[in-house]
Amino acid sequence: MPSTFCLMMSYSYIVFGFATVNMASLAFEKIFQSVGRMKVTMVALIVGCVGNIILDPLLIFGIGPFPAMGIAGAALATGIGQALSTGIYLVVYASTELPVRLRRACLKLDKELDTRLYSIGIPAILNLALPSLLVTFLNSLLAAFSGSYVVVLGIYYKLQAFLYLPANGIVQGMRPLISYNYGAGEHKRVRRLYQITLILSAAIMAAGTLGCLVASEPLMRLFTSTPETVEAGKVALRIICLGFVVSAISTTSSGALEGLGKGTQSLVISLCRYIVFIMPLAWVLCRQFGPVGVWNAFWATEVLSAIVSLIVYKKSV
Repeated sequence: MPSTFCLMMSYSYIVFGFATVNMASLAFEKIFQSVGRMKVTMVALIVGCVGNIILDPLLIFGIGPFPAMGIAGAALATGIGQALSTGIYLVVYASTELPVRLRRACLKLDKELDTRLYSIGIPAILNLALPSLLVTFLNSLLAAFSGSYVVVLGIYYKLQAFLYLPANGIVQGMRPLISYNYGAGEHKRVRRLYQITLILSAAIMAAGTLGCLVASEPLMRLFTSTPETVEAGKVALRIICLGFVVSAISTTSSGALEGLGKGTQSLVISLCRYIVFIMPLAWVLCRQFGPVGVWNAFWATEVLSAIVSLIVYKKSV
């Protein structure tokens, strides 16, 4: 049986081989979003995801005419899914009129423009990297108690994706709108967009809070049948969900600041959520209360980060 390292390298070679295709897909996705063509991005992403889902079992297990490729098949299915999304973007780009077009004359270095892009892009990159750093840190704390708690943390992050992805979709829709209106001097509209996004995000989080409080056990049993893990997960979900609603303030403020070109201020909020507050709190509380202390660090962090977010947003806008 191949070692874990060999499997990892087999997957990585193929996935990285599609890196250029993936980057092109992401670039076109943002271009279409910037001009308000959200339906195009939705269709392209759905086609890519559905293609990936269909090809996964075919290429992994070798169903029908397809070869059994194992982990390499999963990587190839991912790459083909990304290529399908890119194909949708290219077809629409070539067949419709867009206010933003790619031109060879514009493919040159512009120090001022590049500096502005990186001033927003680098904080955004760090915003995406910080959650991985946090999970690694929390796993190291929880592993000292039991492997079940590490499993619970992994299950929680899978479940919370069903909440934060819709909320993030609303925030992404807000970004170009808030940017247009801020540039046009329509500050009342900027405030209104921020408020609407905050309300919608909070409503999603409230639904998630209710679900975790009422159905914590069924939610855990979707991923595991081990009684110890289910019981620990029930406690974790009921504690962590107490910070869901207030987290809407941080996510909305961070997204709004990125839309306004204030990447550094957005990064400050993310640093508070993923490093500054939660890591020290989790470290201290787990020594006082065990794994329950780690779960309580989540909602405490969201409250503190929300306060910082409101201050940063008010001073920046």
